[in-house]
Amino acid sequence: MYRLSARSISRLKGTRPTGTVLSRSLSELYFNKLPKAPPPIPKRPSTIPEPRDRTPIHNVKSRQPIEHISQEKVIDDSDAKRSADEYTRNLHAHLWGSDETWLRFSRLPRDSHRFMRDIDFNRTLALLRGSEKSARNGGAGAPTAQTMTRMLAVYGAATDAGCVPDRYTYQEMIAINVALMDFKHAREWMSRMLLRGIRPTIRPYRTLLKGYSKVPSEIENARQLWLEIKQKVADGQFVAGKSKTELANAIDIKTYTCIVAAECKAGNFARTLELLDEMSQAGMEPDLAIRNVILDGVVSHNGLDAGLEEVKLIKESGLNPDGYTFSILLDAALKENRLDELKRLLAISASQGFMPSTKLVRSLPLDPIETVDILAKRGALDTARVYNTLIRAAMQNNEFKRVLQLIDHMRKQNVAPNVVTYGMLLDTLNKAGRLEQAKAVFAELISKQKIKPDTHIFSIMVDACGRAGDIRSMFEYKNMMAEHGIPPGEYIYNSVLSALSRQSKVDLNTLESTVEELVNVQPPVRPTIRTFNSIFAAFASHARNHGLTENQLRFLRTWYYNSSDRYYVVRDAYSYALVLEAFTATKQLKDALDIYGDMLKQSENDATVLRAFTGAPGHFIGLLQLCNEQQRFEDTLRLWRDWRTYCSYVPEPAVRNVLFACDQMGHTGVARDIVQGLLTPTTPTFSPQSIGDGTLALYVGLLVKHGVITDIIPVLELWRTSALPSLTLSSEDADVESLANAPRLPTSSKAACAERRLSEDAVHSIVKLLLQSSHEDASKTTDEVLAFVGQHFPDALPT
Repeated sequence: MYRLSARSISRLKGTRPTGTVLSRSLSELYFNKLPKAPPPIPKRPSTIPEPRDRTPIHNVKSRQPIEHISQEKVIDDSDAKRSADEYTRNLHAHLWGSDETWLRFSRLPRDSHRFMRDIDFNRTLALLRGSEKSARNGGAGAPTAQTMTRMLAVYGAATDAGCVPDRYTYQEMIAINVALMDFKHAREWMSRMLLRGIRPTIRPYRTLLKGYSKVPSEIENARQLWLEIKQKVADGQFVAGKSKTELANAIDIKTYTCIVAAECKAGNFARTLELLDEMSQAGMEPDLAIRNVILDGVVSHNGLDAGLEEVKLIKESGLNPDGYTFSILLDAALKENRLDELKRLLAISASQGFMPSTKLVRSLPLDPIETVDILAKRGALDTARVYNTLIRAAMQNNEFKRVLQLIDHMRKQNVAPNVVTYGMLLDTLNKAGRLEQAKAVFAELISKQKIKPDTHIFSIMVDACGRAGDIRSMFEYKNMMAEHGIPPGEYIYNSVLSALSRQSKVDLNTLESTVEELVNVQPPVRPTIRTFNSIFAAFASHARNHGLTENQLRFLRTWYYNSSDRYYVVRDAYSYALVLEAFTATKQLKDALDIYGDMLKQSENDATVLRAFTGAPGHFIGLLQLCNEQQRFEDTLRLWRDWRTYCSYVPEPAVRNVLFACDQMGHTGVARDIVQGLLTPTTPTFSPQSIGDGTLALYVGLLVKHGVITDIIPVLELWRTSALPSLTLSSEDADVESLANAPRLPTSSKAACAERRLSEDAVHSIVKLLLQSSHEDASKTTDEVLAFVGQHFPDALPT
């Protein structure tokens, strides 16, 4: 058996310490000699709420999860009605974006829902989906799975409040499912509507048919739905809609367009001709939209030549090709690499006043000067517009030399640049890192009064100076806007705040005054998520390097809560991480835990927030360490449980923090469960890479301190073998079946845990704690540890 030399024993053992010294020794293993915590203090109330049941609420009929909305307690009827009246009054007076609609609705007390009408719920659904163009521009964007979840929550609230869904309710639910290509659930919602005895308009059927038409594999479902539509029209089961084309007893041309598109997408042109005959018999002639749909299908299946023949038929029917017609033909010519035909089509489209899209121009295999000659020589297109399109295409391809070449050619041809041209020139120079040249161009533009600069021109210069760190010039351009009678908008303020937040030494006074100006400017500027994240990033940087005063902390708190309470901006993972970092760096534990709680609450509705947050665990580790520093060990354990619930990856510093908390609370059983769970392959929490030799030494120190010495050798053996399954067994040691059934490590864990290494420092720390222990089995366990190390990790034996 290996034994230490007398000199080593005297150096390690020293004077036998008391329990207090053992506590300090364990603390020394924890993160660079963290100071010893004082004796346990009375438990104080936790700032993190007790874990709630996070099981999603389900609508029994829909089988789709419904979000939590408001968990407020019952309030008086008068207060509930007042809340409902205020919400519905604003709901019908404004076109909110999707996020603002959801934030406003989710804060309504549940009791107020029964004072809302079905029309109120239906408008809420419409704004969430972004079905109105103005609402879409206000922030709805393309529908996502989160949009679906929110709409299901509103639908559930409406039914719980006793509102009976009508055709418009189901119309919105069908539309969101179709937008997400979830045709199965769209059909389920349609069936539910019919089971309620609701007579629909043709719109939801047309919506579903349009969705089918985009997917060639859904052609059979499209045909079946088309037969259903025809049968319902014959039986008089539709009602007239709000649109003049949505008749109760006839199929409108938009619906015909959808089925024609489905058949053309599948290449069934014989059936397409039959549909055109049906339209003629119904007194409808195919319009250009239908003919373009057919042309697209013909070109996709039969090529450009067939498409050109189809265009001849379009002209013979008395219709004139439009820009979309030419874009179909030009795309086909590009795909078939028919350069001569491409030039001919470009010339024809230009002669008829149709400018190809920037996307198509980007793909043209032509010299830009040649393209200018083709498009501009007929005189039907504005020459400056032609140049601008080519310049924009070159910018999107990051071809900055070509941009300058086009602008030079433009000047040689005596084509006067307009404000769009100058905007792209300045943008190009700034992206190429030529800020001083951009300033010279801007100065020439102002001095010679060639054009009147607009908001976009100033935005480019403000943003470019900010990104280059030229804060003085940035404010000069911003202040110059007032001289030209141009109010700074959202983009200007966001650029300024973003630039200030990136400074190595953030000037919070300047930032706060800019924010104050943003609040009071006329016309009003509405902050966005970029505005708030720039503010939060500035405060996080300042807190990390210089701390924050009480006034600055108060400012940060105010704007954190203003983001959702006043401006109805949905925070993202970056928002939470920045604010959490600021409060953690300034030791504001209560604020930090409140932010963390808000993030968990939002993650119930938006899983991407927590997923992004756990992807960078540094902020979580900082929060754990702050809890330990302020002796909030119960909060440390609760945070740990949350992390294990939401994330399979466990960073090693987090394990060290939670083991330290277990030590200070005397929870040896909890510590044992954590370590064994991380090291045992058969457990769902298996994560051996989360316990390195330093963390192992910390855990052994905890066992020594609390007199659980008999667990030391088993945990050492478990730690050593935790990475062996499926990695170190050979065909000589196990048969194929046992290898197949052996626990497998995650891919990310294999490289880290394929071979355990125990350092001499870790062994030194373990032996030192054992020699200092007063436990009766300490000496025996010391010999066993040294024997274990000598057998498996001989290089780690102390010298």
